[in-house]
Amino acid sequence: MVSRFSPFLTLLASLCSVLMVAQDRNPEFDREVAAGRQAAERGNYDEAATHLTAANQFRQGKCSECYVWLARIEMAQGNLSQASEQIEKAVVTATAGPQQATAQLYRGVVLSRQGDLGRAETAFRAASAANPDCVECRFNLGFVLLKESKDTEGVAVLKAVAPKFAGTPRAGEIQKFIADPGRIRRNYAPEFSAKLRSGEEISLDKLSGKVVLLDFWGTWCAPCRASLPLLKDLAAGIDTARVAIVSVDEGDSREKWDGFVRENNMTWPQVYDGEDRSLYRAFQVDGFPRYVLIGKDGTILREFKGWAQDGEATISEAIAHALRQ
Repeated sequence: MVSRFSPFLTLLASLCSVLMVAQDRNPEFDREVAAGRQAAERGNYDEAATHLTAANQFRQGKCSECYVWLARIEMAQGNLSQASEQIEKAVVTATAGPQQATAQLYRGVVLSRQGDLGRAETAFRAASAANPDCVECRFNLGFVLLKESKDTEGVAVLKAVAPKFAGTPRAGEIQKFIADPGRIRRNYAPEFSAKLRSGEEISLDKLSGKVVLLDFWGTWCAPCRASLPLLKDLAAGIDTARVAIVSVDEGDSREKWDGFVRENNMTWPQVYDGEDRSLYRAFQVDGFPRYVLIGKDGTILREFKGWAQDGEATISEAIAHALRQ
């Protein structure tokens, strides 16, 4: 079983977690921040860190936004102690209000990933107090409360924030948590829905009863391209009545993705996640390729990072084991 805090803690700025703008910005600062964000989202972490460090110099080392992004880069690489150092600097340099809420929100994310749920709760409370309009702060507070088995308060928080997520996949997930708070402690995959390249709608509910392998990849990712022949063999050998392999493209233009899929005869289900990156955020993808194995009951069974020479055999064995459960 994968040990992690939550597939739902979003690591991209959304709603209240949009990073706030300093008042006296200049074009050079804006360019460096934009370049850093773009590089980070492409997985070019060294380049991203260089741009964000340069941007921070324009603020004499007091750019909370920069420190938050640097913390996210460290988290993406699994460097939680370094991420903690950066996020503490973000908290210290943040101004009051939404910027402080953003810093505290990501502080809570880092702490939760370190397994420190008590301090994560404190951070999410501080984030919610700093910006009462921050629905992400309140959702994550409710989530961590349930993780701590504080079900009564956690359910109350989620009930209050639920209307803000109406019409989204998360709305259904929140209702499941409210109905069964213990569900949150059983590592269920996040609710998701997407449109396949074929035009068919796909969702976790529609895949219920099947073992599902999500393959997060991009044409720009050399290991992803190297894994393609073996992934094709894996897709060709499964029983599609019992197993689904779904490849999720990240970081490409729709035209490039569509052309690559067509040229390489990738006939299994394909999803383009490049516009809102909802699956990327929901599953907290922090490297490519990334494979997430979901059991027939919707729980996350295993995750595989990168691609090894024996990758196909390892994943095939894990799928076979999941089918026997």
